[in-house]
Amino acid sequence: MTARSPLAVRSGDLDRLGATELAFLSQVDVRIEPASAATLGFPTEPNTARTSGDRDVLWLGPDEWLIVGAPGAASLAGHHRSVVDVSANRAVIELAGSSRHDLLSSACPIDLHPRSWGDGRCAQSVFGAAQVLLHEREGATRLFVRPSFADYVVDLLLVSVGP
Repeated sequence: MTARSPLAVRSGDLDRLGATELAFLSQVDVRIEPASAATLGFPTEPNTARTSGDRDVLWLGPDEWLIVGAPGAASLAGHHRSVVDVSANRAVIELAGSSRHDLLSSACPIDLHPRSWGDGRCAQSVFGAAQVLLHEREGATRLFVRPSFADYVVDLLLVSVGP
């Protein structure tokens, strides 16, 4: 059986949005003490992310991070931790273009104005009725959403773009 991403049949709609699906992105949830996380180079300020090569580390809570990218990117040997592969837990849509923040603001309560939102920021929120995780990277915003809500999110984005 061949794996199929949640938005495989929506590539045309994603193109209209200036977006792409980042299918099968590796996602690992790490629970570790903050002091140990700091020694690993994880961001320790709430709602921030750190990018190193093809790996992103997103702060999710005082003792929780999401590592996104290639598997095996961080060694946690010698640290008391919990590591869970959650790659199938979220579909990832990457929005590009200068209007992406306006598009997201149509159904997301986070202030996405540059005075408070920029590269290296991340936040858990909602988009319409869907729980999402937003991650701002240089020139793009990644929108992590449960696969069962992926079509709903694309449809809601399309409504904001119009015909």
